[in-house]
Amino acid sequence: MSETPDSPPPSPAEPLLLGQSAPMQRVARLIEQVAPTAATVLIRGESGTGKERVARALHAASPRAARAFVKIDCTSLPEALLESELFGYEKGAFTGAVARKAGRVELAHGGSLFMDEIGELGPPVQAKLLRLLQDRAFERLGGTRTLAVDVRVLAATHRDLESMVQQGSFRQDLFYRLNVVPIWLPPLRARRADVAELAHHFCLDAGRRNGREGLRLEPSAVALLEAQRWPGNVRQLNNFVERLVVLAERDGIDAAAVQAELDRPVHFTTDLGGSVAPAAAAPAEREPEQAAGGAGESHPDGADHLSQVVRDAERAALLRAIERCGGNRSDAARLLGVSRSTFYAKLEKYGLA
Repeated sequence: MSETPDSPPPSPAEPLLLGQSAPMQRVARLIEQVAPTAATVLIRGESGTGKERVARALHAASPRAARAFVKIDCTSLPEALLESELFGYEKGAFTGAVARKAGRVELAHGGSLFMDEIGELGPPVQAKLLRLLQDRAFERLGGTRTLAVDVRVLAATHRDLESMVQQGSFRQDLFYRLNVVPIWLPPLRARRADVAELAHHFCLDAGRRNGREGLRLEPSAVALLEAQRWPGNVRQLNNFVERLVVLAERDGIDAAAVQAELDRPVHFTTDLGGSVAPAAAAPAEREPEQAAGGAGESHPDGADHLSQVVRDAERAALLRAIERCGGNRSDAARLLGVSRSTFYAKLEKYGLA
């Protein structure tokens, strides 16, 4: 499998990297230098800065471009499944393993393996990945035969791996193996000169995908977009511009339309992480308040009604956090202030896993 359903590659006509600012030009030059080599690359930066695009740009400019680019998101699977998904398994390795299955490492043979959010790996998988990087060899789960593989590993994380090494939650030897060539991506607030180019590109792209061709951002709208901090970075700007396109009532999207979206408040309460108020929310990701019932509303069965309100609010908060974090469940758990295990348990409880 060379692609994952939730991360389609950019179309051939779509540039992998956008931005003429000085920070992005430095990134582009580094990609140009590193891409032709076989070196392992660790792409670092805040969530939403475009780390996968950098990985794809490295692959596209490398001698491996004609071979597979295989992605695995280390946050999208429980720890128990991640190892088998990465390295594959033999028939009978566990209950339900009715046939041999190749893992992502094997599928990436001759190409590139992109491991997103590598800081989420647990100790067992860290050890196996270290061996893969050292020896270019691995065994399938339940197997005894050592398999050689030719794969270039591109990894990404927003975590502080140095601190994790000091705390003992990430192997120091693995960190050194991954950090051969680090590429740091700047947050969008550090490259405001790129906001206009990005916004216009996202507007055209969203127009094509949503049947709204011909829409354009007015200069006043772009100026207002440039004034925002965008804590969710490029991903947040992209989502926000698409929302502007979908909700546009005229061909020219002006500052008033942008401000109307920025002004939409968000208040929701959940026993997972308390209340998220507008000040804590991303300026361009605010959503309308959803009241579960009036403060003075009476109900014949108050306790049952309240528990249902809490359940509904909790489920809505889970969905909203996942959407706000672009599907990254570890980020969603952090947004709600809970551990990954608690977050996954809640997803199971509400049938969202």
